[in-house]
Amino acid sequence: MPGDSTFVLTGLQLVIMGDVEADAPDGSIGFTRNSYRKESKEVAVVSEAMPPVTSNKFTREKRSELLMTICLKYPFWNDFRILDFLNKHGIFMTMEELKGLRRECGIDSREDVCLELMRLYFNKEIKLDKKQVQFIERLNLAFRDREFLAARPGDLLVYECIFFRKLNKMFYLHFVFDLFNGYAFGKVSRRCSGEIGLKLLQEKIVPFYRKRGYKVRAILHSIKSTREHWEAEESSIRGSVLAMSIEWLDPKHEFGIIQRFKQDFLDDFFKDAEALDVSLLMIQPAFDRRMIKYNSACPFHQRRNLLGYLDDLESTDRRPLEINCN
Repeated sequence: MPGDSTFVLTGLQLVIMGDVEADAPDGSIGFTRNSYRKESKEVAVVSEAMPPVTSNKFTREKRSELLMTICLKYPFWNDFRILDFLNKHGIFMTMEELKGLRRECGIDSREDVCLELMRLYFNKEIKLDKKQVQFIERLNLAFRDREFLAARPGDLLVYECIFFRKLNKMFYLHFVFDLFNGYAFGKVSRRCSGEIGLKLLQEKIVPFYRKRGYKVRAILHSIKSTREHWEAEESSIRGSVLAMSIEWLDPKHEFGIIQRFKQDFLDDFFKDAEALDVSLLMIQPAFDRRMIKYNSACPFHQRRNLLGYLDDLESTDRRPLEINCN
């Protein structure tokens, strides 16, 4: 049937026809009963050899399976919308019963739904659709970087030149982030020149990794680097990086983990610096001290839980969604 959307979970099949999954016009998470719900066609819940939903044989187990299916297929739906859908199709329950069923299923919060979707995705049990990806990325910016999984320290370092306007002045932070263990390095400057980032790499980062028995393999140039200011010097920078036997990659990607780090760490740091009236000359020493404290919490040889999942995610145990960047 054209336009149908089908999602299968443990033998239960949910067929949604028409515009039942319409979201809020403003893109917000939630459902206002009278504001934007539109249903142009019939909606049906079907399953092979499954009794009608009004039958006494429609057990709590079947309800749990159906609820799990709905929550994973339409993660933006809130409890009011789910309850309305169920009641309209003969599965009557109160809001308290729905919340209790969600707790039993282990999906009583948006974070739980997000973590379950990531678990299924990384275990290659499902393919995410556009709405599911949007839902995960809204809660976990680092999920944008799911194709950039490093195997060891120094495997993939992201470089980004971040612009700030604080302390009534404009300046830049040349920032390097290790996608494996979360180690971060930065140099504050009044200039955007990529030569500053190159100097940081040569004088601090490469020796730092060499001392610990690792080699920097690749630098990923983030799409948000303000390239228009230094495109002319990029070729020489690339040449210098390649001369150190390090790959220089330009993936045309905006790294979510950098945005998350900026929100959770950098914005607070510069806000504190402004509140304390720290002079521009003192920002770098203060930043270095903060970074020492931050990096001390990152085991250098251990993969960090940057995507909100663990290496042993194939286990059925659900864990809290975590993105530890501060």
